Amino acid sequence: MNVLKLWAAGLCLVSVPLGGAVAADRGDAKVAAAGEAETAHREFVAYGEWVLALDRAVTPAMNEVRTLSPEWQAATRGGNFVAAEARFLPVLTKAKRAIADARQKLAVLPSPDFPTLELAPEIQPAAVKAEMARTLDQLDAVLDSFPPVLRALARKDMKAAETAMTQMVGSAKTLFRAQETLAGVWLATLEADDPGREAMKFEQLFFRSASRLMTATEHVSLRRRDPVFAADMLRIADDMDKVIATGNASVETGQAKLMALTLEAGADAEGRSAKAILTKSHSAMGMYRDSFAIAGRYSAALRTAARRASQAPLTLDHLNTVMLALRATRVELDAVHTRQAEVMAGTR
Repeated sequence: MNVLKLWAAGLCLVSVPLGGAVAADRGDAKVAAAGEAETAHREFVAYGEWVLALDRAVTPAMNEVRTLSPEWQAATRGGNFVAAEARFLPVLTKAKRAIADARQKLAVLPSPDFPTLELAPEIQPAAVKAEMARTLDQLDAVLDSFPPVLRALARKDMKAAETAMTQMVGSAKTLFRAQETLAGVWLATLEADDPGREAMKFEQLFFRSASRLMTATEHVSLRRRDPVFAADMLRIADDMDKVIATGNASVETGQAKLMALTLEAGADAEGRSAKAILTKSHSAMGMYRDSFAIAGRYSAALRTAARRASQAPLTLDHLNTVMLALRATRVELDAVHTRQAEVMAGTR
């Protein structure tokens, strides 16, 4: 799971002491100690900066991994698998080196504490680093599953190729299922009216669709029928559309609440710090609209795939079209999450 997605989903898990700052100019009882909102704002910015540093450490590896699918298709097109092996293995080696580099950068990245923010356990720096390390390990396992397929195809050993292909698809499904499970863990920590909750529900469905596409790829590659593919795609798309509608509504409600708190903030230093946090949260929350728009386009792509599958036998070219939409959706969503983190860190 992309670390910026973790940050975006965790925006409303951050507990900041705004009560005293909001009350400061009204003569009400102070809830937060003097200076606490200012400290929270500094930590808020520092946490955003840390997330961006983590993203810079791992993004090059993620970008290399994203090139594998089109490179694989280009290398294996035409059926000359000896040439395919020679063409694809250097691409694979480059991706593995990028993952190793990311792992080294991750190891030396500090895991600072942000005590004033009272971060939820899931978004503590140490926990996020550990999850990212596990993701890198899973990606490595997927990459390691490619060479046996290529070697078997180059030898024209179809039985070995089918076995290796099954293992390769299985590794990818394991990664996607782990990401879906992690999204479910995050989902359980979010309040019912938090837009991040609906964004995380979409993440669950996104990874579920990816796993289902891997199953379909396995069926087609092994010349087996997949009669329920269209129905499964439509079911996932229906669930996505419900999440998107609820998510957009929750953005409206959430932003209205943040705006009300912002208007109540005092004019002293504490109030200004509280207002700065609330304003950034308001802006970052609004960006969920962009995420839900991207989600809607992916849902439409699944519907198109389902319609085509109901009209003609499923093919690898058909599945590749959906895979392109999957990859483009991930890139677009990650870009939104980056913008959210930049807002919180004060760099946007």
